[in-house]
Formats: sequence, structure tokens, C-alpha cells
Amino acid sequence: MFYDNFDKNDICGIFTLGHFVALAIFFATIVLAIYLGRNFDKNKMKKVMLIIAILVSVMEIIKIAIRIYKQPFSYGSYLPFYFCSIFLFAIWLCLCKNKTLQNTGFAFVTMGGIVASICFTVYPSTSLLLYPLWHPASIHSLFYHWLMLYTGIMVIKSKLYVPNIKHFWNYFALISVVCAVALILNTKLDTNLMFLSDPFGLDFLQKIIDVSPWLYAFLAYITQSVLVYFLSYGLYKFCVYIYCKFEHNRNAKKVETSE
Repeated sequence: MFYDNFDKNDICGIFTLGHFVALAIFFATIVLAIYLGRNFDKNKMKKVMLIIAILVSVMEIIKIAIRIYKQPFSYGSYLPFYFCSIFLFAIWLCLCKNKTLQNTGFAFVTMGGIVASICFTVYPSTSLLLYPLWHPASIHSLFYHWLMLYTGIMVIKSKLYVPNIKHFWNYFALISVVCAVALILNTKLDTNLMFLSDPFGLDFLQKIIDVSPWLYAFLAYITQSVLVYFLSYGLYKFCVYIYCKFEHNRNAKKVETSE
């Protein structure tokens, strides 16, 4: 069950039948879970977030423990300093009483977490490119990102947090701190934290590294600290516009029918 040396025929791969099955299950269960939680209020969602925060923390500890037991020591495999790993810290920030810390956590959970979760599920280069679909590493990655997407959507849906463009600076500060730590560790430990040293699985970006590794690191930083946020915020505003348009048309039809 925890064997890691698979040949190409065993590995699930990306855009294969196994991957498409995983995508179907992933999004079908997300829709079902959101429907089941359609009546969650703010207090209920806070309790759900606490459960998720504990769950993902325990999952991460178990994952690290298994890797330490199974693999030769490698800092890059154990340190949770990748973009999606920030969810581990952000969800706890959401539960803080301090408003600034809360807004920082919510800004990532909603603006960073949703897009990152979808992107990973569509292109799971760190799991399905390495393992079979049934492997614990694949299941862990897919479930972790499922929780990211569910939390981000439900936080907005329950109105526990309303995305605010002013909170970009909270998000930017959080990503900047993590990237600064990652860059120092990458330099000292020869790791690839926050993917600042190597675009794992995205070979077309190798040309930038060939020109300048520092240019690539800067672009990776800007993408994660700025571009992801505004892409997410734009998607959020678009969805709000479509929803308001739908509600307006529905209410207009009700008025016409009543007359």
C-alpha cells in the first residue's frame, strides 16, 4: 500500500481515464457537500472550519511521519512551504480573534485556496504523475485540495467572510513572508519550496530559468502573491454578477406571473 517504486504502467498520469474519474468524483462530491451545507450559518461554518483545521493538521503530521519513515531525509519532502500548504496556516488564522489575522487567513482561503485547489485537481503533477490513483499520496492530495475548495466556497456562501479588495495587502503580506522564508531555505538547503527554484512539471518555464534563475523566482513570487489574488477576485466578482443577474430575472418573472 505504501510502495513507491512504480513503473509508467502503474502510475495514474494526467488526463488519463483514472484522472478523469478522479475529477468527476472530486467535483460531484463538492457539489453534493455544498448542497448539503446550503443552510449553514456563520456559527455553523466556524465549527466546520475548526474540524477541517484539525483534520488537515493531523493529515499533514501523518504524511510527514510516513515520509520520514520511508524515504531518505529530504527537507523538500517534509517542510510545508508550498503554495497549497499555506492553507494549513491560513485556516487557523481564520479562527483567531484578531481581526487582521482573520482577514489574512480568509483572504488566502477564499482568494488563493479556491483557484489553487482547482488548478491542482486539473493538473496534479505532484501526485498522479508519480503514483497510482489508489495510492495514499494521491488520495491525501486530492482530499486535501477538496477540503481547500469546499472551505473557500462555503466561507463565502455562508457569508462568514465577504472578499474585500482591501485585504489584498493581507494576502500579499502572508505570501511574501512565506516566499521569503522559502527563498532562504532554498538557498541554504537546496530545496524547491514555493516552487521558487524549479517549476515542477511545467517544463515550458524552464526557458526562463535558463535565462535567469532569479528572474524565474521573481516571476513565481509575483504570480503567487499578486496574480493569483486578482484572478480569484475577478472570478468572484464575475460569479456575483451572474448570480445577481439570475436573481433579478427570476424575481422579474415572479412579478409578471403574479400580475
